Amino acid sequence: MEISKTDITTAIKYLEDAAKLYDALAALPMQKASCRSHMIKQLTQKLKNKLNDKTRHH
Repeated sequence: MEISKTDITTAIKYLEDAAKLYDALAALPMQKASCRSHMIKQLTQKLKNKLNDKTRHH
């Protein structure tokens, strides 16, 4: 199954929203929320890079 540019863009939006939620939870003394937010942001950046690479080659 092929993942389209639109699918990746939608996934990025959902992940960015999730990171915002975890950022809000990190205001409480919750190390897990802070770590998850950081990991989601890293994953989002990787997907954005892949999306840019995919659009450059086509």
